[in-house]
Amino acid sequence: MPKSRKKPLVFRAHRDVGGHHDPEILLGMARGVWADYWAQEQEEAGESFSGQDIYVAAPDAPTWAEKWAKKLANSIVHLNGDVSLDTLFKAARQAGFPKDRETFGFYLGMEAVGHGIHWTDNVPSSDEIPKILVPDYEFYEGAERSEPDLRFVHK
Repeated sequence: MPKSRKKPLVFRAHRDVGGHHDPEILLGMARGVWADYWAQEQEEAGESFSGQDIYVAAPDAPTWAEKWAKKLANSIVHLNGDVSLDTLFKAARQAGFPKDRETFGFYLGMEAVGHGIHWTDNVPSSDEIPKILVPDYEFYEGAERSEPDLRFVHK
């Protein structure tokens, strides 16, 4: 997945459950899921994105998508024993995840909304792959006011 061509969202590292959230991972969470949502809305209105990378074509994620990503990040940290996103990324890299922090966030976000992709899709099969728990969290305008469903966890 290429980096976005647009000016990146500005996420400030902030203190939340379990520590500071990595701004690049948050960007991937917000932008990836937003781009998919936006493209579906546009296609329902008759627009076509055939042959285009929707991650690049989509406008910047709105504020509500950023808030959604922060809530998702808090829940992932909580579910994984208050381990920071940065530490989870480092564990994924150690297991062979070949991509950057933003792409890792993209995979976590897409997993939360149930798109069937997982960060381990890019890792050679091994017994040393860490289990990173990701809650089920619907994405729609207004979802940032709800909470991730911790009863349903992707592993």
